[in-house]
Amino acid sequence: MKRSLLVAAVMALFVLAASGNTATAGNPIDPQQQKTLIDQVRAQLGSHLADALAAQQQLLKSLADNAAQQADVRSKISDTQAKIDELDAEILDAQQREAALAIRIDTERQQLRQLARAIYVAPGSVLVLLAESQSLGDLLTRISDLNVAGGRASDLKASLDQNLADLQKEREKEQAARDEQVVQRDKLNSELTQLQALRTQEQKSLAQLQEKIAETQYELRLLSKQSAQLAQEITDMLEQQQDAIIAAAMQAVWTQVQLWYQSNNVGQIPTSAGHSTKYRFIWPEPHATISQPFGPSTFWFEPAYGGYPHFHTGIDLVEPYGSPVYAADDGIVALVGNSSGGYGNYVVIAHSGGLDTLYGHLAAALVKVGQKVVQGQTIGVEGSTGNSTGPHVHFELRINQVPVNPTPYLPPGAPSPYKS
Repeated sequence: MKRSLLVAAVMALFVLAASGNTATAGNPIDPQQQKTLIDQVRAQLGSHLADALAAQQQLLKSLADNAAQQADVRSKISDTQAKIDELDAEILDAQQREAALAIRIDTERQQLRQLARAIYVAPGSVLVLLAESQSLGDLLTRISDLNVAGGRASDLKASLDQNLADLQKEREKEQAARDEQVVQRDKLNSELTQLQALRTQEQKSLAQLQEKIAETQYELRLLSKQSAQLAQEITDMLEQQQDAIIAAAMQAVWTQVQLWYQSNNVGQIPTSAGHSTKYRFIWPEPHATISQPFGPSTFWFEPAYGGYPHFHTGIDLVEPYGSPVYAADDGIVALVGNSSGGYGNYVVIAHSGGLDTLYGHLAAALVKVGQKVVQGQTIGVEGSTGNSTGPHVHFELRINQVPVNPTPYLPPGAPSPYKS
């Protein structure tokens, strides 16, 4: 185990330091003992470097994914803006046609009013027109012509009114479509801003990690020239470096989860048949013992969080190697991955209400990204991958990306098969 190597190296360094005090009194340090110790430190440095490089690759992948998503969002923004511009042109055209039609309707109404006024003021003119008829047939024809003219005028007015109403409906529909596109564009702009902020955060983490990698590589180059006393100082420094590397590896996982959320909307997940009616989660390992609780820790290898120098962001569950690990709640698999440090092989499940659960240090994952899972479904098997001293499952709950104690969401007491 990585930690065991480090502990052994540290213990040996203390012994060697004591021997060094004797050496100053005339007892030389055994060169072979010093070489063995230096080799142990070199192996530890190499292990740390591998972890750091793996975390670096995860961050680089996240940055590449981020860049691809930004390009996709920008393309969608451009397409949406083009639709808005097209709708603006259509709305303007509809407004112009409405205005022209309104003028025509107004003209027709004025003409009808003038005709009606003329008949009212000089009704004799109509009687004269009828009196001038040469025969009964001519009279009927003239009356018919008047009726037809009046009917056509009425029909024209009704038709124009209907055309105007249709134009107004068309414009309102286009305006609603435009408003919808504006909402979509604003949403995409907000998503782009979030992606840009996330990229800045990733770049900062990557720069810090690259600095640690450079320090480790430098110490590796100088190690063969250093004394056992200086090797002890290096070993002390390794704890701080490993702490930063583990933190970077863990952050890389949650950064990728954030990226997944940018393109996926979990929404409200229907409750599956057989889901617990009393508790949100069930125990991922019903027969486990808890080897480490959530919260501040005295273990140096736990990264800093919440103002504490070392903080355990989940609970560790221990069952025999290869035991099944169950989904604590219905959800969608957001991430399946692995890292030589940090969580090792892990699965992240997204749940309704902004909740995410992580299952770390698995021997193997049995689900794929995008897969829907139900409470109690086997999603992996217990292992000891990543930053692990023995077989166990690191079970972590985050609400809106903030780690919280999962215990209040689980059936009370020790792990159990309770599911009522």
